[in-house]
Amino acid sequence: MNTTIHRLCAAMLFVFLFAGNHVLAVEHNMPEPKNGRLQLSLNHCVQLALDQNLDVQLAVERLAEADTKIRQARAAMLPILSAEGTYTRLDEELAFAMGPQSLTFMESDIYMAGLVVRQPLFAGGRINAGRKAAKYSREAYASEKRSVEDETVFQVTRAYWAAQIAASAQHVAAEAVALLYAHERDVSSLVEQGEVAELDLLRTRTERANAQKQLNVAGNAAELAQSALKNLLAIDLDQLLMLTDHLEMPSRRPGTDLCTLTQQALAQRDELHTLDFLIAATGQSLKAAKGEYAPSIAIEGRYGYIQGDVRDLEGGEHWTIGVGAELPIWNWGRIRAKVGQANSQLAQVRTLRRKTADGIRLEVHKALLDIETAAKNIEAAEMALGSAKEAYRQARVGYQAGEGTNTDVLDARTALSRAEMNHSRALFAYNVALAALRRATGTDAGEMKNFGKELDE
Repeated sequence: MNTTIHRLCAAMLFVFLFAGNHVLAVEHNMPEPKNGRLQLSLNHCVQLALDQNLDVQLAVERLAEADTKIRQARAAMLPILSAEGTYTRLDEELAFAMGPQSLTFMESDIYMAGLVVRQPLFAGGRINAGRKAAKYSREAYASEKRSVEDETVFQVTRAYWAAQIAASAQHVAAEAVALLYAHERDVSSLVEQGEVAELDLLRTRTERANAQKQLNVAGNAAELAQSALKNLLAIDLDQLLMLTDHLEMPSRRPGTDLCTLTQQALAQRDELHTLDFLIAATGQSLKAAKGEYAPSIAIEGRYGYIQGDVRDLEGGEHWTIGVGAELPIWNWGRIRAKVGQANSQLAQVRTLRRKTADGIRLEVHKALLDIETAAKNIEAAEMALGSAKEAYRQARVGYQAGEGTNTDVLDARTALSRAEMNHSRALFAYNVALAALRRATGTDAGEMKNFGKELDE
C-alpha cells in the first residue's frame, strides 16, 4: 500500500510540475496540414492531448497494472496445480538382511515425480482482504486517470492561450515597428522641409530600432510558447501550427456562488475519489496484516511416481491427500510491525485526503477571485485601449500640423502598445481563470473539451 501512495503522490507532482512530453504524433489523429501548417482549435488540441499525451498514457498503463493485480488476488483464492520432481543419490543402498534374504529400502538412485494440488481453506481473511484491496486500488487508479485527463485539459488550455497571447505580443510589437516606420517617414519629410530638428529623426530611428529588438524577442517567445503546446500534444517540434481560436471575452459568465462551487468541487474532484478508494484499499491491507495472526489451513493432494524407494515395491504410482494448518507462534514481532505499518499508512492517506480537500477549497476560491478580477480588468483595458488609440491619432496629427512634439507621438505610441498588451493579458487571465475554475470544480474532462465555447450559467 505504501507503494500505491508513493505512486499517487509522484503522479500528482509530475503533473503539477508541467513535466515535458515529447513523442511523434499518432498519424491517424492528426489533421491534414494546410500550406504546411496544422490548423488546430482548442477543442482539437484537447482531443489530441487526451489521445497522445504521455501523462495520460502513463495513467492508462497504471490502470492496466491494477487490472493484473486484481487477477493475481483472485488467483490466490483458487486451487494451485504444480509439478514436482526430485533426484537423490545415496552413497550406498539402504537394506535390511535376515540370513540369506535381504530387503532393500532405498536404492542409491531415487527418482520422484508428480503433481500437487493445493486449495486454501482459511487464511484469517487475508486472501479476501487482498482481493478487495486490489479492487479498491484499481478504482483509485481509474480516478487518478480521470484526474490526469482533467489536469491535461487544463495544461493544454493554458498552453494554448499562452501561445495566443505570445502571438498577440508579437503582433503588437510588429504593429509598433510599422507605426514607427510610418512616423519616421513623417519626421524625415518635416526635417527636409526644415520644420523640425534632425534630433527628432534620430530619436525616432532609435525608438524604431528598439521596437525591432522587442519584435525579435516577441517572435522568439511566440515560438517557445508554441513549442510548449506541441510538447503537451506530443507533436513534432518542427511542425508549424496555426491556432484558430482567439482570446476573447465569453458572452456568458460562470456562476459566482462560492459555497455551491466548493460543494460541487468536493463532490466531483477525482483526486478525492482516488484518496477515498486508497483509504478503502489501505483498510483492507490492514485487515490482511491482522489476519496473519490467525492460522492458515489448506487441503493438499499429491499424485506421483517413485523409483528407488521402498514405496515402489507394489508399483511406482502413489497418491496422498490431507489437510494442514499453520499457526504463527513467534516471529520476532514481524506481524505486529506489519500491522503498525498498515495503521500508519491508513493515517497518512486520511491526512492527505483532508489536506487535498483544503487545497481544493482554496483552488475554487482563487479561481473565482481571478475570474472576477480579470473581468473587471477587461472592462478597464478596453476603455484604456480606446483612449490610447485616440491619443496616438491626435498626437500624430498634431505633430504633422506643428502643434505637438515628437516626444508626444513616441509616448503615445508606447502607451498604445502597453494598452494593447494589457487588454490581451486581461483576456488571457480571464480564459485561464475560467479553465482553472472548471478544473477546480471537477468538471468532467469530456465536458471541458467545449468550455472555450460554453460556460455555466
